[in-house]
Amino acid sequence: MKSQAASEFLIIVSIALTILIPLILLVNQSLMGYRDDTKISLTKEMVNKMGQNADWVFSQGPPAKVTIEIYVPDGIVSSSLNNKMILYNVKNSAGITDIYYNTVSEMKGFLPEKSGYYFVSLTSYSDYVNISVV
Repeated sequence: MKSQAASEFLIIVSIALTILIPLILLVNQSLMGYRDDTKISLTKEMVNKMGQNADWVFSQGPPAKVTIEIYVPDGIVSSSLNNKMILYNVKNSAGITDIYYNTVSEMKGFLPEKSGYYFVSLTSYSDYVNISVV
């Protein structure tokens, strides 16, 4: 009698695990995709905000200046200002994604990489826009 109860219990647990393990894997994969999409979306929003404000400040000419608040999401590998491009490299489950914005003017300064909220100052000079963290 005891061995029958143990074997029935083993069968029930096996069936439950057969159903639950694929379900857990599916949910985990969906959550990873959601995290990646959110990270990339937040980075695109941040880069576009900085780029559009840099274009606006440059069009105003010196001594135009604007301070904006940005959120840098987790997972940033590197950032750079290459002449007229703001570039962020974001790590996700598929590898590293490049997110960039091409500006009208040349860019100089510093871009934050560490996750968090920052106040960024964009100042127009005669031939470039300076980006600095306040």
